[in-house]
Amino acid sequence: MRKTLATVRWVVVGSVMLGSSAFAGPAQPPASEAQRAAQVIERALQKHGADVHRCFEKALAERLDVAGKVEIEVEVGPAGRVTATKLLPHGQTAPGALSTCVQKAAAGWTIEGIEAGAKVVLPFSFQSQQNQFVVRAEDVPESGLGSASSGKAKPGPKRDAPFTVKVLADEINVRAQDISLTQLNIGPASRVAMHRHPRSGKVLYLLKGHARLLGPSGVAPIKLDEGALAFVPAGYPHVIENMGRQSTAVFLQAFAPPGPERVYRNPTDARGRADFEVIRDSATAKAPPEGNGQVLVVTASETAAVPILGGKGTIKVLLDPKSTGGTGMTVNLLEFAAGAELARHEHARSTEILYVAIGEGKLTVGSEEYPFASDSVLFLPAGQPHAIKFIVPEKTDKAEKPERPVAVQFLTAGGLTGAAHGPAPAAPSRPAAKPRPTQAGPVP
Repeated sequence: MRKTLATVRWVVVGSVMLGSSAFAGPAQPPASEAQRAAQVIERALQKHGADVHRCFEKALAERLDVAGKVEIEVEVGPAGRVTATKLLPHGQTAPGALSTCVQKAAAGWTIEGIEAGAKVVLPFSFQSQQNQFVVRAEDVPESGLGSASSGKAKPGPKRDAPFTVKVLADEINVRAQDISLTQLNIGPASRVAMHRHPRSGKVLYLLKGHARLLGPSGVAPIKLDEGALAFVPAGYPHVIENMGRQSTAVFLQAFAPPGPERVYRNPTDARGRADFEVIRDSATAKAPPEGNGQVLVVTASETAAVPILGGKGTIKVLLDPKSTGGTGMTVNLLEFAAGAELARHEHARSTEILYVAIGEGKLTVGSEEYPFASDSVLFLPAGQPHAIKFIVPEKTDKAEKPERPVAVQFLTAGGLTGAAHGPAPAAPSRPAAKPRPTQAGPVP
């Protein structure tokens, strides 16, 4: 469970105002001014605690070991409204983004009971977390790399960057050990330079836009539309190109084993650069021997949907170890009825990453509930029991049918293939639409 400690080592310059209700009831020893101030501030922190937790949640989306202290001095105006805020440098040990977020949030607070003109110092302490099961894509910082071959970090995103990346799940933010997931956004008429991943197989699922994959010289390009999946075996040279001239192509990009995603956090990371090998002269690019695997392409629209959850959902098995020659991972496209519930279960040998493209609800792990919304990642380590309940959003138009939740499920090899949630479907785990092997190339 996340813990945000807002321990009040308060300092008040001014007076505390008390209403007549403070003196109601039996006579009690009068509270000191310090005690009255502490009570006033504690009530204010309880009132605005959600703002602080939200700032912490955003920081954790980038890395799980976020910790430290933030001290903010606020000036109180009429009716307790905060009129000015200031970070106190001597009290800052938390990351700058977290401190700034809390400071901005405090600018909209009210601290009722403090005299106008008073100044209050609010210290907050944040503890590092042991795990994290839900990450909102909107909270993950976007890296604008500019060029895959530049070798230089370009803090971003920048508008002129050919592509940007969000690391949604890796060893840094969810402690993932055997798979990573990123969101790749390629700008209009842009591409990612030719490269290969010597150790890692890669799955690319196109969420939005139109793109094509380019392989070694002499290989025909592969066109990809929304809902297309491409599996790129380890060592295969490839380029990904956005065919849209005015829109961004958005991909989910999974690596197993993880490693290449490290360059998105730090382009100079030695291990990451070894796992993300840029091919500077495409003429020298050679495909691995045929026995080492081929690029596979599967389209969701051409894959049979199999009922699950007693008809309250469907599964399309887009990729599994059989189709990749025993390597890689399983990828399923799941669709659920509005309000569907997935009973408590676990994936004994597989790590699961569930990208919720459409839908909102609650993930239950142990006794804790974690809310999620569209464009959220649910991370479940192998053997972690969990349950999921989708919530039907309130509609102003009662005649309008709620959208059916849709999710892309990634499971590491060695686990379930097709029995995503509930009983295994009475269909082979191999995709119904046979993957098309090709000698063209997939993505970054």
